Amino acid sequence: MKRIILSCLFIFSIYTIANAQDSTSIVSDSLATVKADTEEESSDPAIKAYNEGDFREAIEILEKEKKEQLEKGVESAQLYYNLGNAYFRVNDLAHARLNYEKSLLLDPGDRDTRHNIEYLLTKIEDKILVADTFFLSTWFRAVQNLFASNTWAVISVVFFLLLIACLASFFFTRRIFVKKAAFYTGIVALLVVIFANVFSFGQRNKIEHRDTAVIMVGSASVVSSPDINSKELFILHSGTKVYITKEDRSWLEIEVDNGSVGWIQREKIEII
Repeated sequence: MKRIILSCLFIFSIYTIANAQDSTSIVSDSLATVKADTEEESSDPAIKAYNEGDFREAIEILEKEKKEQLEKGVESAQLYYNLGNAYFRVNDLAHARLNYEKSLLLDPGDRDTRHNIEYLLTKIEDKILVADTFFLSTWFRAVQNLFASNTWAVISVVFFLLLIACLASFFFTRRIFVKKAAFYTGIVALLVVIFANVFSFGQRNKIEHRDTAVIMVGSASVVSSPDINSKELFILHSGTKVYITKEDRSWLEIEVDNGSVGWIQREKIEII
């Protein structure tokens, strides 16, 4: 029984890695299309404008909707996704990347968004290779990004109820086979509850403490210290994603995917 459970966990691990990689490695010559609820698709003015090729009108409508939602303290992954598509169609790669990343932050398991980001990366000027990371860290992030915070919370509740059922079966039955099955299933359920909670809090933390940004200007100098006269280390271009590590007045220390670190003026980036 123990070997069977361990084998199942191993297969599940391989599947989740493959599934996550599959969702991020597909690059084709087109964007995934805009999204709309079925009943709203024909009447939504933004979707109608987009489908008719009036992308700037779609942007204007969607930006207005976004502003109204933010004033109510609400964010929509679908709205950000559609806005990213509209900006991409007018070749505004910085705003397209920004909105795609905002959408992915709210719905990290969405394949269309990941696909469009991968396609957009073929268009931006900076081709930055990701620094090698420990495989367990890569696996952890891949599994965590399968679902949003709320979904992981639901998974945690479901497996917690399963854990309670297993405990009840273990303590209140006399059949050895049932006790063993309840014991091992309960262990698996407990592990899922623990990891689902960790993943849920991790996803929620990324939303509440946003430390990633996108370069919004054509080109931006990254310098060695928070001073306009300091040495230039490298240049980043519109649409590149960076990670914020420190703040100093109007300057931010950032890191890019290849591990390079430097300081950039706050006005040249926008927080995701």
